Amino acid sequence: MRYALVNGVKREPQSKLKGLCPNCGAELIAKCGRVNVWHWAHKNKVECDPWWENETIWHREWKQHFPVEWQEVSYVDPLTKERHIADVKSPFDLVIELQHSAIKYEERKSREYFYKDMIWIVDGTKGSSDKSYFNMGLSRTPLQQDPVAYQIDWWGRSKLLENWADSEVKVYFDFGTETLWRLLFFDKERKKGAVAPLTKEALINDCLRSNKLSVMNLK
Repeated sequence: MRYALVNGVKREPQSKLKGLCPNCGAELIAKCGRVNVWHWAHKNKVECDPWWENETIWHREWKQHFPVEWQEVSYVDPLTKERHIADVKSPFDLVIELQHSAIKYEERKSREYFYKDMIWIVDGTKGSSDKSYFNMGLSRTPLQQDPVAYQIDWWGRSKLLENWADSEVKVYFDFGTETLWRLLFFDKERKKGAVAPLTKEALINDCLRSNKLSVMNLK
């Protein structure tokens, strides 16, 4: 967790600093080691949100594109009182979930149902060969021009595209470049699908301005 409430104000971890969890109100302690990203952790070692994954530099870099008050926002279902921490939640009620590690099907569907108006940004560099397989299978000729979309054939052993094929919200893969790739569809049997490019800058600006998320031509 990047932020804790210290005297009611969001603060990043500092050595010996103590704060409160913005989601459950429990005491947090600052973890400021030499190996892992500095972060806050529950003093009782029990995380209040089972959906939360360990923070990485990739998470931090993405969150830093948005205002502090949008980051790590506690969201409570008004009917069930179920409570979770959104990675990013805009004042326009769009939730951005940043997924670095593998996620179980049941949890993914639960998150989509809980947040409803959300998008996924998935770290495509987590698997050692996924970026290479993606580039190998990406068609050089667009399927269509307006908006632009490309066919993708997946030859790798990993299930990167398959695992996200039936998502009911927009999914964007980040392969560590300035271009994101939105998964339009993927046939699990034929291992073929379609993806659409979007610059990282365009997606961030769309989210900041509450515009309809775009699918843009590569320049």
